[in-house]
Amino acid sequence: MLPRSNRLNLKTGFKWVSSGQKKQTNYFKLFYRFGENQKPLVGIALAKSSFKNAVERNRGRRLSSHVIEEFYQALRNNLNLVMMPKANILESSTEQLKKDLENVKEIFSTIN
Repeated sequence: MLPRSNRLNLKTGFKWVSSGQKKQTNYFKLFYRFGENQKPLVGIALAKSSFKNAVERNRGRRLSSHVIEEFYQALRNNLNLVMMPKANILESSTEQLKKDLENVKEIFSTIN
């Protein structure tokens, strides 16, 4: 899990970011907006309609968090990002999720 200083504030940040640009991949809906922050801020939101019980929601959140931690250093400095995993994330491997996220060039300053 990312440290609190690298996460978006739920009350103020999520709504502001979700009104920005949107990108969909096979496993994620990504909402992003560029701000005046010095480092990237990331939030993960899950829909109860996609993940029926708490075990599924927790697993989806853990998988998303694991993938974004590996890419955090390559994210743009002024990026505010909200990740919404889709239900099919539960049947995928972390390698598939990494490849899926690598295709979104808009959020990365460089890709390793």
